[in-house]
Amino acid sequence: MRKIVLALLMVFLLSATVCEAKVIENKYAKLFSIEKDNGYYIVKDSLNRTIVLWKDKKPSIKADLFVKIPVKRVVALSTTFVSYLEAIDCQDSIVGVVSTKKWYFEDIEEKIKNGEIISVGRARSPDYERILSLNPDIVLIHPRFAGNDVIKKFDSLGIPYVACDAAYEGHPLGRLEWVKPISTFFDKLDKAEDYFNSVEGKVIEIQKMVEGEEKTNVVYALVLKGRVKVPGMDSYHAKLVEMAGGNYMFKDLYGTGYVAVSAEELINRAANADVFIEIYMGSPIESKDELIQQVPGLAETKPFKEDRVYTMQPWFWQRIHKMDKIIEDLAAILHPELFPQHELTMFKKI
Repeated sequence: MRKIVLALLMVFLLSATVCEAKVIENKYAKLFSIEKDNGYYIVKDSLNRTIVLWKDKKPSIKADLFVKIPVKRVVALSTTFVSYLEAIDCQDSIVGVVSTKKWYFEDIEEKIKNGEIISVGRARSPDYERILSLNPDIVLIHPRFAGNDVIKKFDSLGIPYVACDAAYEGHPLGRLEWVKPISTFFDKLDKAEDYFNSVEGKVIEIQKMVEGEEKTNVVYALVLKGRVKVPGMDSYHAKLVEMAGGNYMFKDLYGTGYVAVSAEELINRAANADVFIEIYMGSPIESKDELIQQVPGLAETKPFKEDRVYTMQPWFWQRIHKMDKIIEDLAAILHPELFPQHELTMFKKI
């Protein structure tokens, strides 16, 4: 009888312990989850790996990765990850970054110059020996971009990584919401939630301003070396246009990422658009003529004739944490009459 009572008591205590875990509800994001327990977090990354973050005592639970927090040494294999760290004032933890043409964070640029931060190569071909030499607590990586070979190599080398496919969230605020799981590695979830809520509030105010206005027809495209890709209907780009009071002209194409289309299709859609926005992806576009040289038929489309062609600023991807500024810029482009004094910071007219 005594053994039965003890067994029941153990079951009760274990059940009580499990029930203590608090699920942190996501508002928009679909590709991660967070649970907070007494002394540790359980994070599911975008590869659905279970990562346990512990402070004082490592819990006896099953996980793919255990990480003692707060972490001190981080490698960021995307410029956008640095923006999340800047948002929660954790950029001082960065010891390695993806190689890029230019950094628009002065503190990062300065630390690279003096050797405090090391460039570790491209996301799809990182310098594994250099990463290992940095002894990182975690590496933030974008698996869908980096590819399976990089992930397999990380696994074989025992490099601790966190899969952060934030770019495949279908909502702009879902992409921003990735600041929350990243913050748990620093035990700064409260700070991340405050930051997110502040940006979300500003975005909602912008949406209210354009609510009820006639929709502006928008083409959003990446034209590179004559090839054309456009965001799919379920991408955060398409949602950005909608939130800013626009009608996305490729909303019939499925996908959360980029979809290849012909130059002819781009011209046909642009002919009925009011605004054309070129996506910046490493090669800056400084004039409409540069786009026309690649796709000559664009010259006869409405946005090009009426001088409503824009592109992203080169620092766009390093400011992804400022989603309110991005949406405000877009709203001002699509509805300039509502924002007469607004000066663009994330986009520019070309």
